[in-house]
Amino acid sequence: MKTSFPFLSLLLLLIAAPALAQQEAQYSQYMNNNYLINPGATGAEDYIDVKFSYRTQWVGLEGGPRTYYASVNSSLGKWLTTDKRTRRDLRRPFHAIGGMVYRDATGPISRTSAYVSYAYNVVLRPNLRAALGMSAGLQQFAVDGSKLRFFDPGPDPLVLAPNESSRVLDGSVGLWVYSSNFFVGVSSTQLLANKLDFSYGPNQLASGSGNSLRRHYFFTGGVMLPLTDDWSLVPSVLVKAVSPAPISVDVNAKLKYQDLLWAGISWRTSDAAVAMAGVNYEQFALGYSYDIGHSRLSPYHNGTHEILLGLRLKKKAQVVCTNRFW
Repeated sequence: MKTSFPFLSLLLLLIAAPALAQQEAQYSQYMNNNYLINPGATGAEDYIDVKFSYRTQWVGLEGGPRTYYASVNSSLGKWLTTDKRTRRDLRRPFHAIGGMVYRDATGPISRTSAYVSYAYNVVLRPNLRAALGMSAGLQQFAVDGSKLRFFDPGPDPLVLAPNESSRVLDGSVGLWVYSSNFFVGVSSTQLLANKLDFSYGPNQLASGSGNSLRRHYFFTGGVMLPLTDDWSLVPSVLVKAVSPAPISVDVNAKLKYQDLLWAGISWRTSDAAVAMAGVNYEQFALGYSYDIGHSRLSPYHNGTHEILLGLRLKKKAQVVCTNRFW
């Protein structure tokens, strides 16, 4: 099956190299979990925040991306309830920790990752806080040889390509500034920019051959605009940059009814328009989004579905500054 090795090497280079697009998984409901893109948001809510998500992208297109993740984050320490706070309490910083695992698979290529995070949260003013966070973890990239199909299978079409994987350390850092009515964040992921190392017989994708991770940069901001006592509008924006791909911008708007119901729309440049809705009931939260593609790939698939389940595990007391935008 010698003819398969050059093809496989080329495939791995195309997947691993960042020549065409960002390497990070795509999400439509990141605004429901800013912890995904910024470790500075660790513990910014006034509850233990648990999230589970499943996303199936480009439905109907064979080998389309599928992404799963589970995350949890919380502040540390015992905090006084609102009616018992003192002037000293309003100035107290706090620590926060979190963790996330996720898997992203596209055809024969998959990535499995696990991270832990830490953030330090300080008071700038009584209703304004800033947090600096960092995360560290491990990424595993893998190729399932049984899922590869070759134009020229060689003399023995029953022989399968071998499975291969490469593991690298990874890290990210982020700054999160927030109050009860706005937030701003800047972060960078894949900071170590480690190189993947795949070896396939006589054709080796050794470290240094160009198949490296690229640093991703994110800037996000949003503001809550009260419309009535029960209704509010939350516009927000996310800017994503990774060289040499073009900058991507998400523009979002969300209409909220109290802390119970919400509906929103999003526009992702050169990719998709998104419709989403959700409900919050006691400690449970459920969100759904549907991406309608408008790129050159859109005629070949039936859109993208994403489901998000959240658990708000209450603590005995609340954090000084809450961040309930979404």
